[in-house]
Amino acid sequence: MDIQKRGAMRFPLDVPVVFWWTDTNGVRQQAEGRSYDVSEMGVFVCASLCPPAGAQVGLKISIPDAFDAPHGLRMEVEGHVKRVEHVRSGEGRDGFSILSDRVILRENDVSN
Repeated sequence: MDIQKRGAMRFPLDVPVVFWWTDTNGVRQQAEGRSYDVSEMGVFVCASLCPPAGAQVGLKISIPDAFDAPHGLRMEVEGHVKRVEHVRSGEGRDGFSILSDRVILRENDVSN
């Protein structure tokens, strides 16, 4: 049995995520995925295109109908990629985890 200790409680959250990073050629890359879980320390993003381990990454997570916010909430996260998972034969999930350096929670406005 593989037991991993976690430094923070993780919460399942399956919502759209937009993320970006700068590749080794200095070109800004952007892709989309879905969040798998979040904590105050980081996020796991399910995506077929992933930034490399160690890359600085920014992401926006849309949380519709959150609490009493009329247009939902948006979580903005900056951090670096801790690990990338690519699975074979349909077992598990493709994606990456980031360790958060900065997290901001904002109310969405109508223009977003």
